[in-house]
Amino acid sequence: MERLLTLKDLSAITGLAIQTLYNRHSNGGSLPACLNLGGRLRFRQRDVDTWLNAQYETNQPNPAPAVEPNHPRRPGRPTKAEQVARRAKPAAQMRTTNS
Repeated sequence: MERLLTLKDLSAITGLAIQTLYNRHSNGGSLPACLNLGGRLRFRQRDVDTWLNAQYETNQPNPAPAVEPNHPRRPGRPTKAEQVARRAKPAAQMRTTNS
């Protein structure tokens, strides 16, 4: 008979905290198939392996979307560069008028 893994074993394998695993179980989150034996959760190694492979395949990072160079800026607070440019503009105008 195959040895059943405890939550502590699953925590060591996945790196997730035991409380996180309990929370996922109670909230219907992503976990491998489990057995509830006397109020204690147990997992088969093959179910854990299958679940981990499925997690790896579905959670690959998506490439960052390309930013359009001429994308209009949203209204809001000006950037630091814009603030500095605005402050420098009147000073540059004053230098040209004084000369």
